[in-house]
Amino acid sequence: MTINYKNKKLLVIAPHPDDEVLGCGGLISKVKAGGGEVHVLCFTVGNIKQYGGTSNSEKRILEMNKVMRYLKVDSFDLAWAGDEYHLKLDKVPQKNLINTIEKGEVSLSTVKPDIVAIPFIGSTNQDHVAVAKASFTACRPVRNNEKDITNMVLSYEQPETNWTRKRFHPNFYVDISKELKKKIKALSLYSSQVRSKNHPRTPRVIENIAELRGTEIGVKYAEAYECHRLII
Repeated sequence: MTINYKNKKLLVIAPHPDDEVLGCGGLISKVKAGGGEVHVLCFTVGNIKQYGGTSNSEKRILEMNKVMRYLKVDSFDLAWAGDEYHLKLDKVPQKNLINTIEKGEVSLSTVKPDIVAIPFIGSTNQDHVAVAKASFTACRPVRNNEKDITNMVLSYEQPETNWTRKRFHPNFYVDISKELKKKIKALSLYSSQVRSKNHPRTPRVIENIAELRGTEIGVKYAEAYECHRLII
């Protein structure tokens, strides 16, 4: 099935700045190139030591702005920035997260997307799991005067997805053979988060994953997703 992205709206919901590129950088570029809109809702960022590096809120927010400009994203929001939330979203009431997805500044009600891309629920990162659960609930098939039932709901893959007790089962692929270079460039703009050697969050690993997914559908590079709903 070939999708015509003209006038389509994609909403990417990401736990942290860089997750939207790691999971959907190719799809974002494809939608924009096809004449559609892209909107990104990120949840949180904070100051913390990480394996292989550090997270600095101020720097990561600057990086996010650069990436959004580079990808020509139509709107974006960082909704819950701060050390009190970063890597602690599992402690936030789910209703609060759901309200942000449904009614926040960049949300289902403001964007009215045709496609929603959400984190994979099997992640070992607690923020990812919390956002995935809230996103799935927010996308439930209930129509009201504030939001419609989104036609397509996808979970995106991340480099760390293989270390999980819930396997990622791709059933929806996007050919990103023409978009991979742009995805890797966008990732490089998150310079504080790019790692070296064999860490999963490196350009080389991202390319290897895209090449593997490409072999599964007979193209050079692809992104893989789990499709939860497709209305045609």
